[in-house]
Amino acid sequence: MLEITTQKKILELTDGYWGKHVCESTFARLVSGKEPGHRMADYVDDKTVSLLKIEFDTRYEANARGQIKRRSVGDVWIHSSGMYNPVNVKSGEQLKNGQPNLVSMQKLLDYIFKRWIDSYYLLIVKFRLGSSIEHKTYLVDLLDWLDYVAFDAGPGQIMLREADFYDAHEQGIQPETLSITSKAEKLFSLFEKGMQNLFANREKRLQRQRGLFQTFSAAGDLTIDQSKMTFVP
Repeated sequence: MLEITTQKKILELTDGYWGKHVCESTFARLVSGKEPGHRMADYVDDKTVSLLKIEFDTRYEANARGQIKRRSVGDVWIHSSGMYNPVNVKSGEQLKNGQPNLVSMQKLLDYIFKRWIDSYYLLIVKFRLGSSIEHKTYLVDLLDWLDYVAFDAGPGQIMLREADFYDAHEQGIQPETLSITSKAEKLFSLFEKGMQNLFANREKRLQRQRGLFQTFSAAGDLTIDQSKMTFVP
């Protein structure tokens, strides 16, 4: 995991960088208009990763061909505590809380179970847009904040429950200190429950469609009947 001094430096550098650059006309133009969150995401990611690569010993994860892996769990990997640690950069607007996707649950579990990582850091920069642009920066190990995530086994993504997470963070709530084994157990429990719910929902869907199919097959008259449909000009 990232050493405390490394975490503090990442937070200070990122916060300081965006404290200067939110005032630039380039950034103001970027976030003007509709859906600024989508436009700022790649920009903030690229600029933040570039900053970290200058200041730290960093790497990108490689694929089997030795090329940068496109869907690595980390946007950049920072060396600390004798290993490279994944850092995922996220951005968005303050007060617009939803459930953004963070990472594939299966992929994160694989990396932990294979003993490749013992942490998964989120470096989040949230912006308050207006006549003047303000920002806040957060750096957390997701494995410490599993009480504030959701998991949808359909798309397979871990999502951040932003409203709960930021409320807890602003209140100064400190997550329980757990071993990596306990964190992995907690994460797997979330995965298992999500998969069980998915199986149950798919079974209900199967039974519904089976019933409709049986009714359709048993009908002697297959004439099209649109009497229960509604149309508008």
